[in-house]
Amino acid sequence: MSRFTSVSPYQKWDVRFGNRPHGIDTTVRKYQLTPDQLERLRNGESLDDILKDCESVKGEKDVSNKKIDLTVEEYVEMHKKGMGDSEIAKVKGITNQQLYSWKYFRKGHIKRALEQEAQQEIASTLEESETQAMLQESIATEETQSDSIEEDDEGIEWLKREAIHAHKMLTEKEKEVEHWKELFETAMADKERLHKENLFLENHVQRLKESISELTERNERYFASLTRLEQEVKGLRLYALQKLHMDVYGA
Repeated sequence: MSRFTSVSPYQKWDVRFGNRPHGIDTTVRKYQLTPDQLERLRNGESLDDILKDCESVKGEKDVSNKKIDLTVEEYVEMHKKGMGDSEIAKVKGITNQQLYSWKYFRKGHIKRALEQEAQQEIASTLEESETQAMLQESIATEETQSDSIEEDDEGIEWLKREAIHAHKMLTEKEKEVEHWKELFETAMADKERLHKENLFLENHVQRLKESISELTERNERYFASLTRLEQEVKGLRLYALQKLHMDVYGA
């Protein structure tokens, strides 16, 4: 007869977790990030570092609430003088974080102002270089005009000497070309003669090969005849020996 499985009272009814301490902090903390902090988070900076900076800035709350007395033109002028952001913030009595936030909301104006300054510097540099070039050109023109007559005469004489020297060199090169042409024609004639000799030797070698083949065949025929004759001589010797034995001793 089957029996029902008994269940202890402790295992009945709803699930109970007990009152034992589990060591889990269930406190809910809320953080609201500023636009600057959100930009830092998007750029890949960790949230812990951003929150640490936020806690460190809490001690400077009075300073952070201070209004920033700085214009885009002043910032560009200081940047043009070679001052860094930390130096500019120190001069204006603000923190680096405040200056970063101020730059973030005005980055378009700052970029345009810097481009205008760069274009002005380039234009001024071009004007100075053009002025210097014009001055140098005028000085060179004056010096050239004073020495142009003497230099022209000397240049004509030098060109005459160069023309005579070039003509001599051309004549020598033509002679050298003729010499090399003769050598080339001689080499080609020798090549043709050697080619004919090579053909003649090849034909002679072919004839010698044919003669060797013919002599080899003749030698084989002679050797076969010699073998046959030796056999006949051997037979005749045996016959003569037998005949002599019969004549002397009788049958």
